[in-house]
Amino acid sequence: MSERNEMIELLQDEKTLVETITVRAERLPDHTGIVFNNETITYRQLNDKVDSLATAFLKMGIGAKDRIAVILPTRPEFLYVWYAASKIGAAVVGLNVRYREDEIIYMVNNAKPSVLVCINEFAETNYCDLLTPLRPKLPTIKRFIFLGQTAFAGASDFQQLMGEKPDGSAVRDAAAKVDPSADNFIIYTSGTTGRPKGAVLTQKSILAMMRPWAKNMSLNQADKMFCVLPLNHVGGGTILALSTLASGATLVMMDAFVPNKALALIQDLQCQAFGAVPTIYAIFFSLPDFRREMLSSLRLAIYGGAAASPDLLQKMQDNMPNAVIMACYGATEVSGFCTYTSRDDPVEKIMRTVGRAPKSIGLRVVDPLERKEVPIGEIGEVAVKGDLLIDRYLDVPEETEKAFDHKGWYYTGDMGFLDGQGYLTLVGRYKEMYICGGYNVYPKEIEDLLMGHPAVAMAAVIGFPDEIKGEVGWAFIMKKPQSEVDEEELKEFCQCRMADYKVPVKIVIQDTLPMTALGKLDKTSLRNLKTEGIGP
Repeated sequence: MSERNEMIELLQDEKTLVETITVRAERLPDHTGIVFNNETITYRQLNDKVDSLATAFLKMGIGAKDRIAVILPTRPEFLYVWYAASKIGAAVVGLNVRYREDEIIYMVNNAKPSVLVCINEFAETNYCDLLTPLRPKLPTIKRFIFLGQTAFAGASDFQQLMGEKPDGSAVRDAAAKVDPSADNFIIYTSGTTGRPKGAVLTQKSILAMMRPWAKNMSLNQADKMFCVLPLNHVGGGTILALSTLASGATLVMMDAFVPNKALALIQDLQCQAFGAVPTIYAIFFSLPDFRREMLSSLRLAIYGGAAASPDLLQKMQDNMPNAVIMACYGATEVSGFCTYTSRDDPVEKIMRTVGRAPKSIGLRVVDPLERKEVPIGEIGEVAVKGDLLIDRYLDVPEETEKAFDHKGWYYTGDMGFLDGQGYLTLVGRYKEMYICGGYNVYPKEIEDLLMGHPAVAMAAVIGFPDEIKGEVGWAFIMKKPQSEVDEEELKEFCQCRMADYKVPVKIVIQDTLPMTALGKLDKTSLRNLKTEGIGP
């Protein structure tokens, strides 16, 4: 996994996603690029499929500056659309299969795509039925393309388009005109604190993230990366899928996360690499029939997208003894990851930090109000600079101006501190911090402590107004299967281990907690639970 990889070396000089796919098809034509269900797709086949779809798009009149919305799970067709759009200069609007009517209406009308590519049926949802009454409310969509057997009148069949004979000359001509700084991929932020914003990634920003990240992952062509994360966000899209394929390795895709099936697939195919949010690792380890040998093939275990508690990190070390754990940090606004630990980092850095920024990425910690850099070891807001930053938030210039300054720094809203070697430690979100009796309280610290209790699977802490103390913390707990614990026991657990002002005044214990489409705890829904009267 650490041997020289010519594809990663080539990536360092490539300027477009077009090159990352066409060059791999030329250099590794018969090497397996994607595995999905029982299908294997070589790099030559992948590029041919992309050219067929790009040809079909061109014949429809789709080209530079057009937008194509996609509602597909984690399967190869999503990548065919993305690469095809990249070759002709169009942009993809990534939508999640879990979105419902109001979300689809809002995002489509915000992004204004002219084409919608959608799976016919998935996870008990029939999208033909879902979209039929919405058509009058989606006026910019001129063509619907369905992957599946049935569709409403006037819609196109995706597989028929894939049968289009590639017009190599037309595709090459379109690709030659692609502007790497133009819109390429529009991702809607998770929206846990309000209306989602459309973050506009470019081929330039994606490649600026991928170059150092691929070097840090250091996959070789024999490696298989298992991906179950949604492709409409950076976790599954740029970080795992595009970076794995640019490395010339094999991407193993799973369209729906079923824990036992995922473990079986990793074991059966002997996958060497895996990336996920901490929640997925926690679910694996909580399964009654989980055994360490199920993950014994892994040599690289990547986590990011949310904080991992010390207890979970220790379980990752214990349950994946053959794997290097890579702690990472990023955001949609940086097109993926901006800091990460390396294969050579000592265990204490992996357990306590989210790594360092590579030389091509600027990183500093600032006072969140004055935005002046703070000393080493002092907590402040994390700021990032470099070509990996998104171009803008779509059609909300005031939000862009709030998050990005005129010197090119993006202010993440995440709080943390740097050590003398440049390693970043996160302590929580600035907006999630609350003040109890004059003391700053960071929910992550309390969440990490609670997740160290043997009966706790997941924890979320939120500050709520209080007449006397200003704000107080409420904790929402998801129990581990077959575990029993009550509120008083958890309060005592906290009281023995932290200052009294940090101890939650209320602990709500449930069998499940609401999650976002990205596998993160949905704190907006949890706030609503409190508003709706859970508790005394």
